[in-house]
Amino acid sequence: MRQSKSSGEASTFHTIVLYALGFLLLWEWLRPIEVLTDTSDVQIFVMYTAFLFIVTYFQFPFYISFPVKLLALLYALHSMYFPDVFLSFRWFPYFMEDVKTNIGFIADRDWDSMTSLSRSFLFFILLWIVSYLMHYWLVQTKRIFFFFFLTILYITVLDTFAGYDATVAIVRVVFIGLVLTGILRMMKIIEAEGFSLLKGKFPILWMMPLTVVIAFSSFLGYIAPKAEPQWPDPVSFITKSGEGEDEGEGLGGKGVSKIGYGTNDSRLGGPFEFDYTPVFTVKDTGRHYWKVETKETYTGKGWETSKGQQQIQIIESRYEPSSQLVQQLEDGVKTEDHKALVTGEKIKYPFVLNPGKLQSVDIGDENDLYENIISGKLYTKNGDVEVLMDQYELNYQLPVLKEEEVKKSGNAYPAYIKDNYLQLPSTLPNRVKTLAQSIMKDKPTIYDKVKAVEGYFELEGYGYNTVDVKVPKKDEDYVDQFLFETRIGYCDNFSSSMVVMLRSAGIPARWAKGFTQGEIEEVLEDGMREFTVTNANAHSWVEVYFQGIGWLPFEPTRGFSNPSRFETDTSSTPAAAVPKPEKKPEKVDTETDTPDEKSSNVDMAELGRKIAMFAGSTILAGLALGFLFRKKWMREYVLWRFKRKKGADTFPQAFEKLVWLLNFYGIKRQPAYTLREYALHVDRALDTKDMKILAKAYENLQYSGRENHKDYWTETNRKLWENLIKRIRP
Repeated sequence: MRQSKSSGEASTFHTIVLYALGFLLLWEWLRPIEVLTDTSDVQIFVMYTAFLFIVTYFQFPFYISFPVKLLALLYALHSMYFPDVFLSFRWFPYFMEDVKTNIGFIADRDWDSMTSLSRSFLFFILLWIVSYLMHYWLVQTKRIFFFFFLTILYITVLDTFAGYDATVAIVRVVFIGLVLTGILRMMKIIEAEGFSLLKGKFPILWMMPLTVVIAFSSFLGYIAPKAEPQWPDPVSFITKSGEGEDEGEGLGGKGVSKIGYGTNDSRLGGPFEFDYTPVFTVKDTGRHYWKVETKETYTGKGWETSKGQQQIQIIESRYEPSSQLVQQLEDGVKTEDHKALVTGEKIKYPFVLNPGKLQSVDIGDENDLYENIISGKLYTKNGDVEVLMDQYELNYQLPVLKEEEVKKSGNAYPAYIKDNYLQLPSTLPNRVKTLAQSIMKDKPTIYDKVKAVEGYFELEGYGYNTVDVKVPKKDEDYVDQFLFETRIGYCDNFSSSMVVMLRSAGIPARWAKGFTQGEIEEVLEDGMREFTVTNANAHSWVEVYFQGIGWLPFEPTRGFSNPSRFETDTSSTPAAAVPKPEKKPEKVDTETDTPDEKSSNVDMAELGRKIAMFAGSTILAGLALGFLFRKKWMREYVLWRFKRKKGADTFPQAFEKLVWLLNFYGIKRQPAYTLREYALHVDRALDTKDMKILAKAYENLQYSGRENHKDYWTETNRKLWENLIKRIRP
């Protein structure tokens, strides 16, 4: 509800400033989420929060604001979790089923089992509630200090006990909070003293000095020398006190590790933290993952290379695979050439990254390149000593394939493929195989079966999570636990599960690990793009063998997108298409059904559809604009209606419409106000004396028995009436 300016309600500009500062203060609560959690869509939460503030600012009626906010919430969830057209609503049943399942988890207080979808849903609702509270604190109570204090406490605790660097954030929070607190305090003084806002000049005249003083003080505090801490780091003290002898290391241990490339994958599982330390930079022309190695033996707990680490020295200037197992693509597959330059200040790892089918590698004349004959890992050495490279160049090829070509691949696999990439442990639970069969049932081609498994995890609402990830117990299988018990995990869980399910159906697959492409920094003039790859880009995925083609990458992990895509051949009939029943040829009436007329009918229908869409869009846009500017149109309508109207009842009707319009604009008449008190209230709000004169005339009219009404709608009263309406502002 809007109040008059005299009671503390600011101008439109002033209110926008309050909302903007409140939004910036709330934004500081969202910034650390991307650093402290595995959430990669923080911008969606920020955009949704901004939308809530905009809708709340316009103070739409509940029957409009509620469905609009709810629709925005559903669209935000859809954009994060469902790669489908929003208006198709095919995603909605999965969403409702997920909510139903998680209500049971909440009732059982089983918080760990909640899916990411439902957690995001609850978080969006929380933002909805907080946005309303911000409106309540900013506009109605004009008190924000408690929220300001909580924000400072939140930022400082995260900076002290978590991996969030709040050096700049604390300056932003203090600046925004002090400016906002100062503005609200001045508004409280104005409300108590009853000052006029002098035609909206208050925000500029009072805010600028306040902002300059706070900005200057913050700058001095930021650049001033700081004393050394007098107490020891509480994190180090607490960590040291809580350490035990049995604390594990790595993703398979009991402790929380930092993500990065590691060599031991024999025991997967457990939580980790993201580490954004840069590893290397790349100038590249292709789209791909950076593969380091593959592993072929699944133990039930993790992955191993069963045949050891036998290495063969190769000539990098004309790279040739050291064995058939390492060969990425079969001969004859259509490819396109690419090149990459990998650089870094002493690259952390003593190996060469493999982006595709290598053609040549330049690591310098003084260094040697060795390749593991099973995993394909390329080691850089100088004699027997491993070398950390500063820079090396790669020439490689990526396949150029159509889906139809891949779908034609059969199951006549070579012996060396079947012997190495169909292995499964004897302890694998039967329900894993049963699930795989149900997923691939009725899929006509091997490619369709692979895509069905790849998309299964998203379809069934498996959650991506790096914190609440359990390590399998001694008698538990890693894949079985993820598929049927926890249903949450990260790339290792998703990729391992896909490989195991494919193998259980007789499809050769292997576990690949390395890095995603990284964050793009810039596009260079020669067509190359520069990327920065950090430890947080460490990743695992799936490679599937297709007869006559070779190994192709697939991405089952929620939230990740496979950079290797196949072209769709729209000119041919899909291999998986269901044959349609033959139809008898129909007799064509050459006089009334000519091709030209058919084309004309189609064009006219298309034209009609476009006209209807344009007309509908225009009407909707007009209604939306009319609603948004309804106060302005209503004011102009009232002026137009009474401008030339005459008659005995004109003055009382015009005065009553004026009171209605004032209430409509927020200058409300409280129940305790007499008419004269309300007139004084209006005059103070609009900085006039006109309402007092009109109210006195209206009282005289009421007390005179409502006779001679036309004597009151004089030229003077009409001008006073018009002047009051023209001074009303939203």
